[in-house]
Amino acid sequence: MSRLAESMPAAGAGYAWRNGYLLLAFTALTWGINFPIMKMGLEYSPPLLYTTLRMTIGTITMFVIAGAMGILRVPHREDMPVVFSVGVLQNMGFITLVTMGMQFMPAGRAAILAYTSPIWVVPAAAMFLGERLTAPRVIGTALGLVGLMSIFNPLDVDWSSEGTLFGGSLIVLATLVWTAGLIHVRKHRWHGNVLSLISWQLLSSLVFLVPLSLIIEDTASIRWEPGFLVNILFSGALASGVCVAAQVGAIRSLPAVTMSLSSAAVPAVGLISSAILLGEMPGYHDVFGFLMIGLGIVLVGLTDWRLARMRASGIPR
Repeated sequence: MSRLAESMPAAGAGYAWRNGYLLLAFTALTWGINFPIMKMGLEYSPPLLYTTLRMTIGTITMFVIAGAMGILRVPHREDMPVVFSVGVLQNMGFITLVTMGMQFMPAGRAAILAYTSPIWVVPAAAMFLGERLTAPRVIGTALGLVGLMSIFNPLDVDWSSEGTLFGGSLIVLATLVWTAGLIHVRKHRWHGNVLSLISWQLLSSLVFLVPLSLIIEDTASIRWEPGFLVNILFSGALASGVCVAAQVGAIRSLPAVTMSLSSAAVPAVGLISSAILLGEMPGYHDVFGFLMIGLGIVLVGLTDWRLARMRASGIPR
């Protein structure tokens, strides 16, 4: 997701459009496909242990990338609070809750719900950061809420399926946890290279996730089959490692509004890939909900981009 966009420096007057769009397409495809991949992975492993394995592989991958780029540094002391908040909230909390919620609902629907996070940022930023609730932001948030209510339409939810509401609630809670981490990121003044800190943020999530998963779940329940190894390598090395670095590259290459569009692209890929890989055909409430949430995200992103340009030009808001 585009959580790093809030903490990256401005890209400047020139953008590397070709490289940026290639990186953006790679992240959208990989993160979207990762939803059905995670759904299949849960057939081999309990959710907490699955998340722990995924995050461990992602952490190793990010340390290798940072080392190869020559940017691996010990975090600055002033950055340590946000390293832990991102690690615990946006990495461990978000991914764990989404993975647990996916046990009870289709992967495509989970992808849509997981990417409602940009909608929650609007009221949270107004409450805790004093940002203005402009009309476009309010409309964008309202569209997102309409989409959310469409997905949770009582006429469309399979109430006979045990845990459907519980699973959806876990994923919505995950987006709120992610939003809390983003608010901390927005308030923080960075002292180190953001890309070099990602590996430490992932590592900090493991400090809490490893003992928690070992206490709650039994490692003997993992089915160590070739299919699972391929699954966890994709979800860990690519989705939790390479994609994060690729997203930072895209953020440095493209305008912020384009990054907002990527938040709508991932659940679209999630819906399509879930239909292809798992045979999950989305209902019309899912499609309508996705369209409303996507429009809300784009509207909020356009508004933030316009306000950022006004600030850069010294124009009063």
